[in-house]
Amino acid sequence: MSRTRSADDSSVLVQRTAGLTAVLGAFVMVSTVIFTITDFMGIQNVFAGAAVAFLAAFQAYRTNERRSPSIVIAAVLAVLGIWIVVAPLVLDADRALVIGVNGVAGVLIVILSLAGAYGSRQLSTTASASA
Repeated sequence: MSRTRSADDSSVLVQRTAGLTAVLGAFVMVSTVIFTITDFMGIQNVFAGAAVAFLAAFQAYRTNERRSPSIVIAAVLAVLGIWIVVAPLVLDADRALVIGVNGVAGVLIVILSLAGAYGSRQLSTTASASA
């Protein structure tokens, strides 16, 4: 009973963190329009945000379909979150708003991705223990 409950708790953790990560990815994507981010920084935000939103939604879908969530997807999301944080510095964005929006969203994406990776690890541990 406790293994099943632990697996359900981990599954919910992965689903919710992936869902919140997808929302943050969509926010990064539309922040280009909302905050009028121009030039290559705006294009980067659209593509990076779309990639985060797609991968996180795919992770939530996999978990919802009772397939094991992927730690690799969570790791890729964490790397994308780090890129979102450092992109304004690398691409010389001089607006404080762009640096702030990307910094906060990127850090939250990294935190949620690491929490999702932890939940994925718990699910794989629970699955191997029950087999």
